[in-house]
Amino acid sequence: MDTGFRSILVLFFLVLSAGSCSDDRRDVVPNVFVDVTLNLNLPTYQALTLVNGMLIYPQAGYRGIFIHQSAFQEFKAFDLACTQQPSEPCHTLGIDTAILLLQCPCCSSLFSADGFPARGPATYALKSYRTYYSPSANTLRITN
Repeated sequence: MDTGFRSILVLFFLVLSAGSCSDDRRDVVPNVFVDVTLNLNLPTYQALTLVNGMLIYPQAGYRGIFIHQSAFQEFKAFDLACTQQPSEPCHTLGIDTAILLLQCPCCSSLFSADGFPARGPATYALKSYRTYYSPSANTLRITN
């Protein structure tokens, strides 16, 4: 085989392999152990007794947990770490009460109460946690 042809063939495979090795790593919300039970009879959690009630529980999750009663006795819980750059402390969501969305103070991403991005730059949904409601005890357990 001609050395010029061999050089072109090697160069072709190098260019082809370089294009296929893209860096797919992204900053993700780390897995942290979550297992908390909230007594909804306590005044602290009164906001969760109403449909569309929202509450931030800062003592669990990676950056705290956002809890929302989405329908009667149905709850959703999400980590407060913005999915744009969750490892950066500044990317901790807060509730924008004027528009009832979660907002990142750093990148201005907005998330719905269902955890989906409403405005970027964030494109990934919030990390969710499982919720278990006990009507007889009026408690909410949040776990992963």
